[in-house]
Amino acid sequence: MRFATVVLGAVLLGLTACGHSRPIPTLPASHGQLSWAMDEYLNPRPHSPPVYMGVLAPRRNTDPSVSVTVEEAPAIFEEAKRVLAGKPTEEQVRQAQADLGAACVLADLIQACDFLREEFGPPVGYWRVVHEFPHEVYRQKTLAMVVVEFIVGTNGRPRDIRLVESATDALDEATLKTVASMRFHPATLAGHPIQIHYTVKRDTVTSEMDLTPEQELAWGMTRAKAFPDSVEAWGHLARAMARDRPEDPGYEEALRRLNKLSPEYWWSATELAWLYAKAGRHEEAAPLARIGRRARDNAYALETSALVAFHQGRCQEAVQEQQEAVTKLPEAWPRGERERFQRALTEYQRQCPPASPEAPSTPHAEAPTVP
Repeated sequence: MRFATVVLGAVLLGLTACGHSRPIPTLPASHGQLSWAMDEYLNPRPHSPPVYMGVLAPRRNTDPSVSVTVEEAPAIFEEAKRVLAGKPTEEQVRQAQADLGAACVLADLIQACDFLREEFGPPVGYWRVVHEFPHEVYRQKTLAMVVVEFIVGTNGRPRDIRLVESATDALDEATLKTVASMRFHPATLAGHPIQIHYTVKRDTVTSEMDLTPEQELAWGMTRAKAFPDSVEAWGHLARAMARDRPEDPGYEEALRRLNKLSPEYWWSATELAWLYAKAGRHEEAAPLARIGRRARDNAYALETSALVAFHQGRCQEAVQEQQEAVTKLPEAWPRGERERFQRALTEYQRQCPPASPEAPSTPHAEAPTVP
């Protein structure tokens, strides 16, 4: 039996996980598969998680929103830092966290995004009573997944426990009892305890099952149909389709559904932007590319942003971002991809004259062909 816990929250994006595995993809591979592989390379884990374990996507934020304009964001950012540097109350910490999140998400203030990432400490579990699944589940080789979401409060206890994906009554009950028993050292922001959304996933997959890619894809389709509001189910399906059926219209639909449930998730935003840009839907691609751009070390997020910028006439921005994307590719990355990135940069430079104070440059031809 596998017991997997995954922490979810917008501030977790980009955190480096402990581990030693740095997988190098093989070609041919879709853009979505390659951007995912790059994320795994940048954030090595002990083992590459199978596609059915879903994604590290933050849930849609339903907390009271904070309105922040681009002009207001720097001052709000500085005030939040000042508050957190002192001895704030729990309410002041919550307000500072909300302000920082708004400055990052609504105003695209990179400093706020960086602060949230760098000053965040995830919750650490220190106690749980694992209620085992019935043995007949394994004898019958039942394929099932139970997903539970809850909030880890500042006291380190689960609350607002919610069953997102169910299986049988016995499996659901075992998972819910396990979750109720869990205790944590709470998450922190700049050293102050904060509450955070948390997800626990338990499945019945054993090493003897050895699921084929076709079985993983079929399971993802079944989960998404049965639990259409599950981020994990759509993440499973989108990952499987990126690997096996990137040209299928269902892949775009899976990305759209994942993006709707998790609007701030960089991977689905990037890949949806890529598909839209390739289809000439540049206005739709632009806001998605900005979200993906927050994964600043991922060369595929950068090249997506560059492609959108190029087609929108932001020539120098396209050159700059593609140049950055080229430098972000590891030496160990497939040669074909490194050459493709360089060709795109050369083409952008050819079509974009040097910046001049008189007027912005506008491309007058199609962007280079990319997979």
